[in-house]
Amino acid sequence: MKQFLYLTILAIMGLSSCSSQKKLQTNPPFTVDGPTCQKWTGGMESSGSGLEVRIPLTNLETESILMQQLYFRGDSTDISTETVNGQRFAIGRFSNGNLKKPDIIMHADPKKEFGNQPPKLKTGEKAEFPFELKNDEAVISYIIGDGKTMKYTKISGIKDLQPLIYSSKPKN
Repeated sequence: MKQFLYLTILAIMGLSSCSSQKKLQTNPPFTVDGPTCQKWTGGMESSGSGLEVRIPLTNLETESILMQQLYFRGDSTDISTETVNGQRFAIGRFSNGNLKKPDIIMHADPKKEFGNQPPKLKTGEKAEFPFELKNDEAVISYIIGDGKTMKYTKISGIKDLQPLIYSSKPKN
């Protein structure tokens, strides 16, 4: 009886962990050609710095596919899609640091301070990264038309471009 209970608990634990794993799709409904990443630095300290990942997409049905997240080098960000000269891109922008501090309303009447956002405390720990990726690999999460299932696909061969350093003086 004890052995049966042990096997039952082991089977339940084994089956329940399978559903939480993120499964990568081998045949996504789009094609990727020549993805790149480029570090950028603003000309002034307040403008910040970051990394932009550009993924050219072809054969993409824009109405039925919603791009969600980009997982790259131990971090994740939301994906925006842009069209430049007829070419569709999925773009993930990773920013280093807080670029803009929100305005805080200070008033003797506490009712007028309504809407102030409390500061975000740093916990020191990031959430566990769900994928094991090399330095030139990323994962895109997307939802296909039905809107029920999140799918993931791995992209390899992301090339680093020269860093883009903006000048601090304005152009005349």
